[in-house]
Amino acid sequence: MNVGELRKYWSAYTDAWKLMKNRQMVNSEHVVQMVKKHENPIMNRLFCLVVWQEIKRIKSGGFPLQDKQYEECFTGAWKLFKKYNEPIDSDEYWNGLVDMIGAMSKEYGNCSFITNLLIHATLEELERIWRTGK
Repeated sequence: MNVGELRKYWSAYTDAWKLMKNRQMVNSEHVVQMVKKHENPIMNRLFCLVVWQEIKRIKSGGFPLQDKQYEECFTGAWKLFKKYNEPIDSDEYWNGLVDMIGAMSKEYGNCSFITNLLIHATLEELERIWRTGK
């Protein structure tokens, strides 16, 4: 993946982190703006599923992670994406990816936020990239 494409993903992860950092002020319109800005159907899950669902969970009485933990999660997901951004059809690649996702998920108690971030946004985007490159 070239640097320009990587920057687009970095921008999406950064914008998602900014929404979480400012979650007290975020409403559905902010999420819609990010979806329009980033235009990638699977990475839109970053905003709709990961960020918005976490904000709704917190607003309905759920306990949030600490801001530093959210930052670490987004940074970790970005590093994972960057490391594995050129999927190959090998057991070593996919096992390494799944092992890293498992370790990161365990670190945050397999909470729905980290599961959504790592599996339903990051992993599914890597799988989409792999399928389109075949």
